[in-house]
Amino acid sequence: MTESHSSALLDQRSSADSAARADRELNAAIVNADISASYEEFLAIVDQFYADDVELCSDSSPEPLTGRDRLKSRLFGFLVPLHVMAEIGGLSVSVRERPIAGDSLDEQHSQWSLELVGVTGRAVRVSWSVRRRWKQSRVVSEYHYEHQQDGEALGLHDLRIPTFNSIEEVE
Repeated sequence: MTESHSSALLDQRSSADSAARADRELNAAIVNADISASYEEFLAIVDQFYADDVELCSDSSPEPLTGRDRLKSRLFGFLVPLHVMAEIGGLSVSVRERPIAGDSLDEQHSQWSLELVGVTGRAVRVSWSVRRRWKQSRVVSEYHYEHQQDGEALGLHDLRIPTFNSIEEVE
């Protein structure tokens, strides 16, 4: 093995180690963020970890989503209602992640689940897997696959929605 070949292998290994470390940091930030307190924390995570020109794809959607701003816009539309249901409606939200061993040095894989439990105790769990590619500590590509849902979607009756029926009219 030549010295330049050995150096290239070490650089590749170092880059893979850096990507694995960044992926663990990103995943921990997502899991530890509290949607009932704020949705802004999730948007800040996108700013911190995703490249400006990130490309996101899914096995359930043929069109890729390109760009950090478009990702944040899509997340905003999902996170705000989830935040309101958690903060006001009593929805319990938990996110879990576990790494999946991959066979490529430049990819990081993980399995995710999002569990929503209403005030009635009814629950729904959505799970999926993610493959990320990193470049210079930024996600440049993310692919979501193997989507599954356990349980039926929750309804308004599963939330604690304040009503104004109990407020007396003032004359």
